[in-house]
Amino acid sequence: MEQQDELEIETRLRAALQARSELVTHSTLRPGIPPNEHTAGVARGGRGVWWSWRRLWVPVTVAAALAGGVFVGAQLPSDSGNSGASPAAGGPGGTVSTAGVPGGTSTGTAPSSAPNVQAAGSPQSVGSVAFTLADGWQVTQTSVTSACVTLKTSPKPTAAGSGASAALPCGVDGLYVKTDAVATAWPLSTATKDTGWSPASTSSGSDLLCPTAKPGSSEMVKDSMLLRSTAKYELADQTGQASPVTADYHEWAVVCDSGHGVKPMLWKLNAAPGAAAPATFTIATVVSADPQYDSALLGMVGSLHPSS
Repeated sequence: MEQQDELEIETRLRAALQARSELVTHSTLRPGIPPNEHTAGVARGGRGVWWSWRRLWVPVTVAAALAGGVFVGAQLPSDSGNSGASPAAGGPGGTVSTAGVPGGTSTGTAPSSAPNVQAAGSPQSVGSVAFTLADGWQVTQTSVTSACVTLKTSPKPTAAGSGASAALPCGVDGLYVKTDAVATAWPLSTATKDTGWSPASTSSGSDLLCPTAKPGSSEMVKDSMLLRSTAKYELADQTGQASPVTADYHEWAVVCDSGHGVKPMLWKLNAAPGAAAPATFTIATVVSADPQYDSALLGMVGSLHPSS
């Protein structure tokens, strides 16, 4: 019996230590009852050996393991058993608003080091149109009737050049808004051509400097083509408008020598149904290089509407 008792004691010690090592809580750890004269079926008079150190060691060790489990359980979050997603994973309380973004959905919380380009911002106006400026972006007025919208972390754009080396007015991932564009000048005069996205006057895409080329680089465009067009691109924000605000839309696909691709887009706001064709038009252009900014850019374009 002595050997059997010692084996049982050892088994219980191992179970208690294993339970503590697995960081179980007091609700899942249920230690057995320490053996005594009654549970072992032994008469009191013949088992004096149970008053030895072995008899005391079992309940003391199990109690210590149990106390450790209680302590560990106290350190666990109160919702540790909740199966819902955490805010960082896009669960309750971890979403970012995409108001004004066409087809936008809730996404996970953006890293604090990156601008929150999807959040709703402040109302702005350029010439005869207004729009909602996304948080993290800035407006640089280039004339009374035109402006560039760029990230606050980017340098403010300078005046565009001219000729074959003409640069994009607002650079890549920038929104260019002009309210007095005419059909005979860029960007409307060449909107239906494969190179209509570029201010440079050329008929071949290979003559154009890559929009993402670094200063001093000679990387050229490898291929440029008009990809999609529609005369009824409906803008997202129709608040307070008597009729839907639509635009004549053009989209290009551009690939540079390095294989890097960009997506230029052009919107020309249409006149209200039944209204006479205007002499000048409101246009918005974007040359998208980094897709992480598309939702903010499309949201701002989608919010364009007449300011009066």
